[in-house]
Amino acid sequence: MPTQTPTQQTVTRDQVIEICGRLDDMRIASIIATGATPAEVMEAYTWLGSDDYLAAATHRQPSGRVARLVEVLKADEPDWDDR
Repeated sequence: MPTQTPTQQTVTRDQVIEICGRLDDMRIASIIATGATPAEVMEAYTWLGSDDYLAAATHRQPSGRVARLVEVLKADEPDWDDR
């Protein structure tokens, strides 16, 4: 696992809320537990909001920690197919 330099600190609770908006405490704890940096949380949140566009534009899917963060953030989204 790559070590983080001092400029790549693990995201804090306040940073998660600043990036993603208000989330429940368990979701915030899950995000922090990944060891993600604020930049990785921002990337995951961006993927979540525009995954079809980003996948087409970049010809790739999120991977590693960012992919895990996307899954954590998507966990309670409504499944629109169930309407």
